Amino acid sequence: MKYLSIVLFTLLAISAQSQEIPNGDFENWVQNPPFGEEPVDWSEAYTRAYNSLAPGIVDSAIIKTGDAYLGNFAMEIRSKTIEIFRQKDTIVPLVLMNVKNGDFDLIDIPKIAIDNNLESLSGFIKQDIVNADSNHTSIFIYVYSGDSIIGAGVKVFNKDIINYTKFNVPILYYDTPPADSVNILIQGGNLDYKVPGNVMLIDGLKFNYESTTPGDSTTTGLKEVLSSEIRVYPNPFKNQLNIKIEFTEPKEFKIYSLAGETVRKGKLVAPMNKIDLTDLPPNIYFLTIENQSIRLIKTE
Repeated sequence: MKYLSIVLFTLLAISAQSQEIPNGDFENWVQNPPFGEEPVDWSEAYTRAYNSLAPGIVDSAIIKTGDAYLGNFAMEIRSKTIEIFRQKDTIVPLVLMNVKNGDFDLIDIPKIAIDNNLESLSGFIKQDIVNADSNHTSIFIYVYSGDSIIGAGVKVFNKDIINYTKFNVPILYYDTPPADSVNILIQGGNLDYKVPGNVMLIDGLKFNYESTTPGDSTTTGLKEVLSSEIRVYPNPFKNQLNIKIEFTEPKEFKIYSLAGETVRKGKLVAPMNKIDLTDLPPNIYFLTIENQSIRLIKTE
């Protein structure tokens, strides 16, 4: 089940419905037999997958909580260990947007229609995660033109957040066709460190659009900006990536695939770091250093 999220990402199909996030304030909930209550238009993938094999075998990893930033309710996501057929497994929740509750289909997960000038996703988060040194939660957003991904954003939360804190996930575009749909995925833990006990609360999700000149239908997206203390080159690259930093303390980095899988991670030390990525196939990747992100392009 570890790689179910990767399969889900590659099987997404368009079903455009709205320009706003459905139930992004998590005020509306519905009972979904046999695994319990979930927010309307949202669902947890692993719970659904297990219950498709044996209905009622596991409760949802989503909990309705009154500990909200806005309104009466928020969405609480918990990682937990379950036992199925005498085998134990830990569910690292993967919550998907715009799932029509009671009508979940792994082959046809709907998206949301958007204006072509979507800039970012914002919301509010608080969390308590197990062993923050090795653990994290994540939010992914993918932007499409037809069936092709033309932009994406990722935000990684690798520490406890005691009080609700606003976050923003900027979208980095790497192609220029007009965007027409989007999907959001929220992961309540680290697939490389599957432990029970993570608690992640999300509330007040919102799409942010940038202003465009009348008649201009091109997607501009958000410019990729790293601090002056970080330099990444060459980009595009073929096999090796150079990362120059000017920090006095080591900094953790992670590289994500478009599927949200961590393909490389480690520590950066001043002044120069050479990262061998020969084994990665040509594609688009995302490098994160603390709260900064940049798109990477690997060529043939």
